[in-house]
Amino acid sequence: MTAISFPLSEGALALPEAVQDQSVTLLRLPATRSTLVVTRAWEVEAGQQEAYLQQQLAKVKRDMKKFSAEAPEDTQFGGIPAREVAMRFENQGVLVVQKLLVLMTATHLMALTFSRAASFDAASLAVWQQIKDGFIPAASAEV
Repeated sequence: MTAISFPLSEGALALPEAVQDQSVTLLRLPATRSTLVVTRAWEVEAGQQEAYLQQQLAKVKRDMKKFSAEAPEDTQFGGIPAREVAMRFENQGVLVVQKLLVLMTATHLMALTFSRAASFDAASLAVWQQIKDGFIPAASAEV
C-alpha cells in the first residue's frame, strides 16, 4: 500500500489513501496585525461561486453590526480566476475590515478571508496582494 503524505506545520502525516481536506486554516500575520483564514466548501459545484459569495455576504450582514461591502470584483489567485469583495463590520464592538476571496478549484471551492481590526494600510494591502500573487496550486487534481 502506498502512503499519501499530508503536510502539517508540525510535520507530515503518512495516510493510507487520498483524503478530502475539510480543515479551516487560521494564520496570524503579526507584522500587519492581520489574519488569513482558508476554508474549503466541497459541496459547491462549478458555476456556483457567485451564489456562495452572496450567501457569505448575507450571513455576515445578518450576524454583524454596521455591515457595509463594496461590489464583488474579478481578481486572480495564483493565476486562477477568482472573485473578491471588501467589507467592514462591527464584531463585539470592534471594527473589522475584511477581504473575502472565493475561487473554484478542480474539485471544490476555496474561500479566503484576510482581516484586520483596523483599516487596511499600504503594508497590509501589499501583504494581501503578495498572498494572492504567490499562491502555487498543487500539482494533483485534488486542489
